[in-house]
Amino acid sequence: MNARTGFMAGIGAGLMAGAFAGAMLPGRDPMRTQVGKSIRKLGRAVDRAVDNVISEMR
Repeated sequence: MNARTGFMAGIGAGLMAGAFAGAMLPGRDPMRTQVGKSIRKLGRAVDRAVDNVISEMR
């Protein structure tokens, strides 16, 4: 596994852990909070970065 792949896997694992932790918190719906919106934005940015990395590797 090269450094880029490991880095992207780490980001993905962190996002999944954060989403899981957010889902377990009591109270308001996590997707309506500012944190939920930030997680979605970060997820879209990571998706774009992964697409760019994959297209460069081809």
